[in-house]
Amino acid sequence: MSKLTAFNFVTLNGFFEGPDHDINWHKHGGEESKHSDVSLQAGNILLFGRRTYEMMYSFWPTPMAAEMFPETAKGMNRSEKIVFSSTMKKAEWKNTKVIGGNIVEEMKRLKKTNGKDMTILGSGSIVAQFADAGLIDGFQIMIDPVAIGSGTTLFGGLKQKLDLKLTGTKTFKSGVVLLSYEV
Repeated sequence: MSKLTAFNFVTLNGFFEGPDHDINWHKHGGEESKHSDVSLQAGNILLFGRRTYEMMYSFWPTPMAAEMFPETAKGMNRSEKIVFSSTMKKAEWKNTKVIGGNIVEEMKRLKKTNGKDMTILGSGSIVAQFADAGLIDGFQIMIDPVAIGSGTTLFGGLKQKLDLKLTGTKTFKSGVVLLSYEV
């Protein structure tokens, strides 16, 4: 059975995005980029909700991304990707397919039949839905040393308590801390 991990970055006060879906507060460079590069080498299928997909697609296939973060851009562009959306019918980014309908049932099917491990990037509402359904095997949470006044919490909409076991920590020179958990 495939393993499903959720990766997200959050503020110290638990927001994964600010008002109007702003993530400009996130530190992505240096060691954090190297961590992304190594993670992408695992070959996991990347999973997004529509909004996160649109944000990622607007940057990673661009010449600017290739110049700023060459290895991460290569990894993002070559990775197999799935977008969960009830409104999107077709994805323009190469190696991407769209899945609509009952995404929880679709994820159950994918975990049983896919064979490859999968990683959710961003996509808070999908994280909450899959966590409630017991489909997420682990979380990687990158905490940025910043607090913002309002935004969307990572586990907003969660209906059940999640009991997590800390399996690893990493502190970056920027002050970002990566926490790894198993469910």
